[in-house]
Amino acid sequence: MSQVTLNLQQVSPTGMQLIHDDYKIQVDRPVEKGGHGQGLMGGQYMLVGIGGCFCSTLFAAAQSRDIEITGLTVNIQASISEDLPKRFSEIALNVTYASCSHEEEFGKLLKIAENGCLSVNTIKNGMNFSVDTVQVNS
Repeated sequence: MSQVTLNLQQVSPTGMQLIHDDYKIQVDRPVEKGGHGQGLMGGQYMLVGIGGCFCSTLFAAAQSRDIEITGLTVNIQASISEDLPKRFSEIALNVTYASCSHEEEFGKLLKIAENGCLSVNTIKNGMNFSVDTVQVNS
């Protein structure tokens, strides 16, 4: 089984930062929620990850079929549960595009992306989750 490992490091009282290759991404809470507003909240990044993974899979499917898509836009809408524990109870992607070199194939490409996207498959099929702690003495 392949694995992906990412590391976040605390950069402020409420913020964490991912440093991966040449990228730095900060996760924080907005000021009105007690944070410093230095990045999106984790749940928002989760939605970005879903949308980005979906699009990456869509582009790969199109490229493997010599289909060109331009002007792609994905609007991600998520409903937050009213009950506890708080969670996203529904996520919808609204996909628009300016052009597709094979318009008749676009719907099929969307289905391929939905079925092939690691993030979408994780949400649809569930996963195991755990949290482990290790205290580091300074």
